[in-house]
Amino acid sequence: MISPFTQWCELRRQVSALATRNPAHEMEESTDFNARDEFFRFTRGRYVCDEASEMTQRHVKFNMNELSKIAAQAVGAEFCSRVEKFPDGLFNKAYLFTLSNGSEVVGKVPNPNAGRPHFTTASEVATMDFVRNKLNTPTPRVYTWSSNVHNPVGAEYIIMEKVAGVQLEDLWVTLDMTQRLVIIKALAGYQKSWMSASFQHFGALYYADDLHGCRSLDCTYTNNDGEQVNDDHYAVGPCTGRDFFDDGRGRISFDRGPWTSVEAYRSAIGHREIACIQKLPQLPKSPISLRGPGVYTASRMKKIAAVEYYLALVDFLLPTDGAIKRPHVWHPDLHRENIYVDPTKPTEIVAIIDWQSASLLPLFDHAREPYVLNYDGPVVKGLERPKLAEDYDSLLPDAKRRAMNLYHSQVLLALYRKWIQGTNQVLWRAMEFRDTSAFDMLSLAERLLVEGEPLYMAKLIDFHNFWGNLPCVRAKGNPPFPFAFSPSEVAAIDDDAAAASHGYELMNQVRQEVGALFPEKGLVRHDQYDASKKALRKAKIKLYEQLQLDDQGKAEWEANWPFDEFPVSHCGPLGWFRKWNPL
Repeated sequence: MISPFTQWCELRRQVSALATRNPAHEMEESTDFNARDEFFRFTRGRYVCDEASEMTQRHVKFNMNELSKIAAQAVGAEFCSRVEKFPDGLFNKAYLFTLSNGSEVVGKVPNPNAGRPHFTTASEVATMDFVRNKLNTPTPRVYTWSSNVHNPVGAEYIIMEKVAGVQLEDLWVTLDMTQRLVIIKALAGYQKSWMSASFQHFGALYYADDLHGCRSLDCTYTNNDGEQVNDDHYAVGPCTGRDFFDDGRGRISFDRGPWTSVEAYRSAIGHREIACIQKLPQLPKSPISLRGPGVYTASRMKKIAAVEYYLALVDFLLPTDGAIKRPHVWHPDLHRENIYVDPTKPTEIVAIIDWQSASLLPLFDHAREPYVLNYDGPVVKGLERPKLAEDYDSLLPDAKRRAMNLYHSQVLLALYRKWIQGTNQVLWRAMEFRDTSAFDMLSLAERLLVEGEPLYMAKLIDFHNFWGNLPCVRAKGNPPFPFAFSPSEVAAIDDDAAAASHGYELMNQVRQEVGALFPEKGLVRHDQYDASKKALRKAKIKLYEQLQLDDQGKAEWEANWPFDEFPVSHCGPLGWFRKWNPL
């Protein structure tokens, strides 16, 4: 029998244990973050083009419990009390970890479509470190990371600081033109900072230790004082740009760098396209053109021919201005969601995030207007002064609003260009080169795997008119234009260009018919999905009637129609995808 004293001691022990319990810690130990299915799948919207494949490319399963522990340990916290998922990006998943000490950190996990395993994450981390500490650019501080899936998490990850401020996108509409211009000038200042390091080699930045067993070149650059710096902490390795991975390129073996010259880099683009055209089991669908009877039909032979012409021309297309050919590191996607500002001082940039796929490329490849300008209007050349529509006063209210928005966008674009011209002459010369026919031929060649060979060939026929004006042609002693086309070849190229233009026009017609429900990049919101399907089906029927197709013609168009036709509303959100793709 237990004595009263023993019973009293046991009661005191239990009371003491209850008094010292940490309810939050018990909650953390009992929380299974892995049970949250939405953490691992794409929840931002629905795809109306190849949904099963698109969702698979954006689904990643890993051990969230382990990742939350690593997040806590990275900043000296005891445990993680809450995990929240940020809205899905197209290539990554990001999470906010709230820790036991009250601090918050961000975790980033790449989707399968983010890029090549190891290289994409390793380069992103090294690039963030370099631009933060060498180029005075505010980027999140990385606490810990892994580019090897063979870890307790079972996935690559980056744990970084949660930056202060809010996304510029959230405040943009509240800013007046003066405030927007201040932000644009600040971004131009960071671009000038990125130009302060002029590298010797092309590719992507890495920590030197992450390229063992892989071809690499030393990280040598010239700083703003004209001094040559050889930083053995970093190295230049394979390029991680999206054009070296997207549209099936990630599955093909070809030269991804690094390269010692702009000529080698630009030639590698052509050889990359040929390798993918030859080896991919199917050519990618064009996102901007419809295919069917009466429009251009792509073929491997025609694509390869166009790339071979590019390879024969590439050395003559390059600028002779050495300053705009030098490689620099640059942010690849400078849109408003990647820029954080102080909400109390919205013109003050506090962080620039998402450096994934940043590459060391020639300045003329980087020198586009920042996506933050979001300009989507008529082509504006050089320093053209914008003008309000001549019939503005007679427009209806909605049309007036659209005309004024376009005018404001053009004004901001013009102000950015004028500012660059006055403060950064080298960048301005790179921007001017992008307005040349030579750059058009360089740019079009980057996408010949997917689209553009009819336009490329049509431009090539006319290119002899510009040949003698090319700086590289003059520098090489004015050799004659190297190609001659027979009348029958010219006629065939013209026919292909006309048929391709017809395909673009038909896709644009569908886009206008569907309106706001058109799936940009194949994606729509969940609540738009069924309506988008119906609108696309209606647009297709109207198109068939316009083309006066017989049964065989309809069958051929159906085989090439780029939008899915499955009934899904009865399955609920992602029901069809889950039914056929249990993950």
